[in-house]
Order: sequence, then structure tokens, then C-alpha cells
Amino acid sequence: MPVEIAFEKHENIQVVALRGRLDASGSPELERQLAEAIAAGHKLLVIDCSELRYVSSAGLGAFLASAKLAQTSGGTMSFAGLTQHVRSVFDMVGFFSLFQVYSTREEALEVGLGR
Repeated sequence: MPVEIAFEKHENIQVVALRGRLDASGSPELERQLAEAIAAGHKLLVIDCSELRYVSSAGLGAFLASAKLAQTSGGTMSFAGLTQHVRSVFDMVGFFSLFQVYSTREEALEVGLGR
């Protein structure tokens, strides 16, 4: 089953909640939807991974491509609520040095909203 993608707006932050498995079948759709959000002017993106059980190299590629697009548009992309599997994958590939990662969505929103 492909990843479920849900968008939620919190003031000036676009939260993207992912659920299930992010692999080659769902990565192109995620990348397309993130590109649309960025094109629509969303500058601050928080990817909520609290219900993401698995991420493949295709999923990581979608994250990187989307983050580069956000950056060239003057925005940023960060992550929140990494599950154990996603955290270990991020650690293996060095994503912790590339992205801001928060323990929870609430923490990411507080920082993003300057609270």
C-alpha cells in the first residue's frame, strides 16, 4: 500500500503527515505534491513522520529533491516524529546533518512559529 499523504496548514507552516510505507510506488506522488505546495508559496514545510513505518532509498530521494526545491524557492523543510526505522535510516545516510529534525510535530511548530 502506498504512503498516505495529508497536508495541514498551521499559520505559516505547511505540515505534511506521512503514514505507512514510503517506497518507489509512493515517492513520485509525494514529490509531486510537495512541489505543488512549494509552488503555491509554502515556505516552511514540516514532514511529520510519526506514522511513517518504512522509508526506502526512493523515499529519501523524494525528500532530497523536495528539500532542494524548497531551498531554491527560499523555504525550508524539516522533519518531526521519526519512528525508530526512519530514525535509523536517517542516521545511516547522514540526514541529521542535512535537516533539522524535531522530536514531535508540536516542537517543530513551536520553533517554526517562533514561540
